[in-house]
Amino acid sequence: MNELRRVLVVSYFFPPDPAVGGLRISKFAEYLPEFGWQPTILTAHTVDGDDPGKHVYATPYFSPWKRRQAAKPDSDAHQPFTPSLRDRTRRGRVSQATYSALRHVLPMSSVRMPDATLGWVPYAVSQGKRLLGDHSFAAIFSSAGPPSSHIVAARLQRASGLPWIADYRDLWSDNHWDTRIGVFRRVERLYERRTLRNAAMLTSVGPAWAQRLAALHDKTTEVIYNGFDPADYPAARPQVDDFVITYVGSLYYPNQMPEPFFEALSLLNDGGTAWPPNFKVRFLGTEPGTVNQLAQRYGLERWVDIAPPVPHSKSLALQALSTALLYVGWCDPAEGFISAKIFEYMGTGRPVLAVGPPGGSISEILRECGIDDLSDNPAEIAARLESWIEEFKNHRRLSPQSDRNAAAKYTRRAQTERLARLLDRVAKHDPPSS
Repeated sequence: MNELRRVLVVSYFFPPDPAVGGLRISKFAEYLPEFGWQPTILTAHTVDGDDPGKHVYATPYFSPWKRRQAAKPDSDAHQPFTPSLRDRTRRGRVSQATYSALRHVLPMSSVRMPDATLGWVPYAVSQGKRLLGDHSFAAIFSSAGPPSSHIVAARLQRASGLPWIADYRDLWSDNHWDTRIGVFRRVERLYERRTLRNAAMLTSVGPAWAQRLAALHDKTTEVIYNGFDPADYPAARPQVDDFVITYVGSLYYPNQMPEPFFEALSLLNDGGTAWPPNFKVRFLGTEPGTVNQLAQRYGLERWVDIAPPVPHSKSLALQALSTALLYVGWCDPAEGFISAKIFEYMGTGRPVLAVGPPGGSISEILRECGIDDLSDNPAEIAARLESWIEEFKNHRRLSPQSDRNAAAKYTRRAQTERLARLLDRVAKHDPPSS
């Protein structure tokens, strides 16, 4: 059996930190050994009291807003939809007024510069150089945001000369939700290009972003999607007695607009629809402001429930126990945003109601996997809901919607195999063609 080659993986987020950014990396770490690579993780020690385990090196970091955790998270770790670094900072030791003033003068961010995690860079570079001296690595892989991960990897690449793949979970200077004024953006783009100049290859989570990155950096850029892991879901899928539609995670309003869904519910209600017993629309880990406003505007408060974030395993269990799942697409499909939740939704086997303007890569993925395309037409959405309600009344459940065979390419294992083959390529050890 061939010996595993080592890859140094640089990611600020990694379990037991509950941030969603760590989930992608933890799955890569889990499955890479199957495909010939042993990952060594270089990350930040952001959760107190937990031993991150073998092959994981969690360094300290400096931040004026760092606060100690009041309690350890649940042992099953990463909550998939948690507040951003910006929101965590807001609830730190600095008062809201001071925070607002700092944001005005120095707009720190978790996806672009000034990077809220820059205080991690010197610690990570120092630890990374020790690891490079102690072990023989064949490649470096970094994943961002925050940009600090790429900044650390760039310095380690220069020190070692190793081939480096830079992964973009979020865009940096072209970020779609954290915008900057023109002058700042131009300066930041120059800095981003300088930081990534020695990368052998880039990867991203969708085709549109990959094209934008390839144009910006003039480098080969490949797509490694987020995905789902069948092993993460409960083995038993009990029948659902209540009609529950679940949405998981944040709503980036007004970039995501769920109004057509609420209007569709209102149309059904005004039309005298006989709702199933205990009908409920559950928003799990979603900020309540926008949801409450829309529920009040359309007179739907009695059917809308907002629940706090839960650990990842419980989130998946609640998704699997739902009658259907709600997906809200980006208002401009050309932006290329593909939320990781759509893949986890596929893994449940539950029907998905996709709301928003159709188009772009997300529409292609939905149609490929047998899921009805996005719609921002309230009447069309209402018709879909009405057919589901009738089916539920007759059978006490809804038929699975997604094509499991088509969705298999989006498993975490399949996407990790793709990463392994890219590592083979940059490390000059291409496997034979199959």
